[in-house]
Amino acid sequence: MRFNDATLKALPTPQKGQKLYSDASIPGFGLRVGSRSRVFVLTVGRERERITIGKFGPDGYTLAEARKRAQSILRDRELGIVQKPTPLFSVVKSEFLAQRDTKVRRTTRLADKYLFQPFDVLSQKKIGDISAEAIEEVIEVLDAPMTRRHAYLRIKGLFAYAVKRGYIDRSPAERLDCVPQGEARERVLTDDELRCVIHTARAYPHAYGRIVELCAVLGQRRLQIGALHKDYVDFEAQTITWPPELMKTGRRHTIPFGPTTRAILADITPNEDGLYFPSRVNSPFVGWSYHKARFDAACEVPDFRLHDLRRTFATRWQEMGIEIATTEKYLSHSAVTGGLVGIYQRSTYLEQMRAAVLLWETHLRTRLPDAKIADHAA
Repeated sequence: MRFNDATLKALPTPQKGQKLYSDASIPGFGLRVGSRSRVFVLTVGRERERITIGKFGPDGYTLAEARKRAQSILRDRELGIVQKPTPLFSVVKSEFLAQRDTKVRRTTRLADKYLFQPFDVLSQKKIGDISAEAIEEVIEVLDAPMTRRHAYLRIKGLFAYAVKRGYIDRSPAERLDCVPQGEARERVLTDDELRCVIHTARAYPHAYGRIVELCAVLGQRRLQIGALHKDYVDFEAQTITWPPELMKTGRRHTIPFGPTTRAILADITPNEDGLYFPSRVNSPFVGWSYHKARFDAACEVPDFRLHDLRRTFATRWQEMGIEIATTEKYLSHSAVTGGLVGIYQRSTYLEQMRAAVLLWETHLRTRLPDAKIADHAA
C-alpha cells in the first residue's frame, strides 16, 4: 500500500491491541494503529529495530513530514550516524497506555486517564529532555497524598517503558523519592455533616451533585457511580449490576436499591449511549477534581472526600445492627466473606441487603431531616 492522506484516515482500528500498516514508498516506514492513537514508525536494520517517528494528526506529524523524517533517519544510518530516538512525551504516553490497556481492567484505564492528565503540560517536550524537577513540579501541586503517590507510580512506569524502548538511557523518575503511602484515613461524617453534603449535592447545578448523592445513599465507589449505564439498572427488580471490569475486585457486583435511589435515577435521562453521567467526550464521568473544588466551596463540611461517604455508610450500617457479612456483600468487600468462606459460601445476600437498604433510607429520612430527601421516598 502506498500511503496518502485519505488512505491513512481510512485505515481500520483493530478491536484489540495494535496493527502496523506499511507504506510501499519507503522501506520499513509505516503507521501503527491502535485504539488511542496512530503513530508513524520506521523499522530498520537486521535486528528490526523500530523507531517511533511521531503521532499522526493535527497535533503531530503530517504524512509528508513523517516521510521526510524517515528518509533523514535512513540517510544518517547509511553514513553511520545513529541517533537515539527522542519522541515527544505525548507520543510515548500514547504508546505506553495503548500497550497497558490490554493488561488492565476498565476501572484502571479510567484511573490512568485521570492520573496522567496533570502531566499533559509535558506533552510537547521530547521524552529525553524531561528532568526529574519537571516531574516533581507536576506531582507537588496535586492535593491528595494518595493521588500524588499513584501519579508518581504511573509516571515512573511510563519512563521505565521509555528506557525499555531505547528512547532514553535512564529514567529521570529514579532521582525522585517514592511518594509515601500515607496513613489510612479514618474520617466518618457526623449526621450533621452528612446532611450538609446531601443537601449541597441536591442543590449543586451539575450531574456531579447526583453522583455525590448516590455515593451517600448507595455507599459504592465513585468510579462505579460515574460509569453508571442504563443496562446496569433493573427498575423492575430494583437492582444495579456492575460488570467485572468496573469493579476493584474484578467480579460482577449486584446490589438492590430503594425508593430514594429509584427517584434519583428516574429523574436522569441517560445519553444515546446509555451513560447516566457522560463526559464531553462520551466516556464515563471524568471531571472529579474540577467539580470537587467547586462542591467544597459550596459545602461547609471541612476535610471532606468522596470516599468518606463509603466509610460513613459502612460505619452507620454496623451501628444500626446490620450483619457484617451483609455490609461486605453490599460494598463488595471480602474480609469476612472472602477466602475459604468465599469459595464455599455462594449466597447472594440479596434479600438481606434489600432489608438493610430500606432501613438505611429510613435512617436518612428520620435522622437527617431534609425535605428533599423525604420527597424522594414519597
